[in-house]
Amino acid sequence: MEEQRRNWSEFRQNSAPVCPFEKQLVYLISFCRRQESIITGRNRLAKVADQIEKWDVACPYRLSRAGKSPVSVFIDGAYIRAVPGYQSRHFEIAMGRVVSEGRAPRQFAGAPHIATGKHDIVRAAMRAQGWLPGRDVSVFSDGEVGLQNIVVNATRQPVTHILDWFHISMRLRHIEQAWEGIKYLQDLNVYLRDVAIHVPRLRHLLWSGYVGEASEAVKQMLAQLDQPGFRDALGKIRRLYELIGNLHTYLLQNEASIVNYCRRYWSGLPISSSPAESAANSLVNARMNKKRQMRWSPIGAHRVPQVRAAAADGRLKKAKLNLAA
Repeated sequence: MEEQRRNWSEFRQNSAPVCPFEKQLVYLISFCRRQESIITGRNRLAKVADQIEKWDVACPYRLSRAGKSPVSVFIDGAYIRAVPGYQSRHFEIAMGRVVSEGRAPRQFAGAPHIATGKHDIVRAAMRAQGWLPGRDVSVFSDGEVGLQNIVVNATRQPVTHILDWFHISMRLRHIEQAWEGIKYLQDLNVYLRDVAIHVPRLRHLLWSGYVGEASEAVKQMLAQLDQPGFRDALGKIRRLYELIGNLHTYLLQNEASIVNYCRRYWSGLPISSSPAESAANSLVNARMNKKRQMRWSPIGAHRVPQVRAAAADGRLKKAKLNLAA
């Protein structure tokens, strides 16, 4: 028995992080010396997940008695491979965290085409964090409209959307790197004077919330790069033009969601959707993506994050579920 425990400990440390789901079940069953199949393990997980979901949807009113503190929803999406025969090769799982002052963060995840909609799962998580209809909700995302609509449908009221600063910063970084690589070639910093002036100040403008000035600066750079001689240029100049054009489109689509990030940062308020990125890694990527390229049905891909989220939040133990049933 002691040798089995030692082997199991070694397996968890070295093999479990990269071992497929079926092999983990086989190893667990052999360790426990129980004559059970992989299908039995999957059925148990499905039953536990369904019980957790039933508990979450049925009990939010009883769990949300307090707090008028603002509620923040950090939401992100991840695409996983679908089983053969599904209507598309991939489908998106929405996941994230609901954060409220004085309460432990609540994780959630939902797949498409299941009985419980994504907005119902988000609504249950928000009610468990003390949210009630009429209270303000802040949503942090990368700007995808579909993710925002999930929260809007969950609250059934307008929400405050804040664009993730990380995604803005990465777009600016690509422009800065592209310009650094060509600004000294053939005196381009002289011929492209508007680009030379505005690229270094774009980050400051957006960090301080000056969206109008930043958009105007981007327009001037595009107009200069669209002049004869540069319009049909290939290579790095063309790449710079495309990056600035993509930034212009991104700013137009999310103009109302860009805030004064500097003020929020020094006030101790969140400015990015990093909690959602962390939830994506712990709930989905660690089990279904990255090196584990399994194929999933929507219902199967929905149940696994339910159990993982409940275990991470401590709800699996509080619900007193009968895991052996």
